[in-house]
Amino acid sequence: MKNLLAVPLAAVFLLGLRVAKAQSVTVPNAESTPEVAAVTTTTDAGGTNGVAPTETKRAQADYKNFAFGIYAGLNSTKLPGESNSSNGNISGRLGYQAGFFVRGGGRLFGQIGAEYFASSSNYFTAGSGQSVANIQDQINIQYVQVPVYIGYKLTESDRGISAVRVQLGVEYANRINSNSNSFNLSNGEIKSGTFNGLGQLGLDAGPVFLDLTYHYGFSDAISGTGFNGSARRILSASVGFKF
Repeated sequence: MKNLLAVPLAAVFLLGLRVAKAQSVTVPNAESTPEVAAVTTTTDAGGTNGVAPTETKRAQADYKNFAFGIYAGLNSTKLPGESNSSNGNISGRLGYQAGFFVRGGGRLFGQIGAEYFASSSNYFTAGSGQSVANIQDQINIQYVQVPVYIGYKLTESDRGISAVRVQLGVEYANRINSNSNSFNLSNGEIKSGTFNGLGQLGLDAGPVFLDLTYHYGFSDAISGTGFNGSARRILSASVGFKF
């Protein structure tokens, strides 16, 4: 009797082992398939196709909305009240400038900077005919200027790296040195600070730019006797590089 029962029990026991073994192999495989699929899906959604365009757009926006530049160039100064020399000729009077700026904004932007500005002007004063002869000489003045602009890009490239700009602004010019040669003007007679209006046309060609600027003095730069009409009228051209 015991032998007869042993055979079916053994058969049931072996069958149970096979079922358990089959379940232990099948269940992990069934569960691992969705995990692999999930990982693959996540990778596809968050890979370079999803991140790179966002980072690129952010970099382009930062480039368009912020720039730092350095520049140098030449200028020519004329004072409205200066007279021609006795033979009617006006000699050359070139100066120079160098500076930097920070620009922020989109197509409409603001800009502030600082520059060293060396200005040279010819001036002629007529003698009274009694004791003092005609005097003609150069007046050289060096300034530290702080220009502030509001500008607009008339046209620009997709990245904003190239553009045609117009800018309007004002600058404060602080005199740091002067040389009046034969006129012997004192520092008190050459004003220490003046304000100028600014108009600028600019061209950005990649990182290189060209600026043409007109400076319009609101008040006389020289307060000495005989120098009425000494507000500065300056045309400057600068070439620079922006980052």
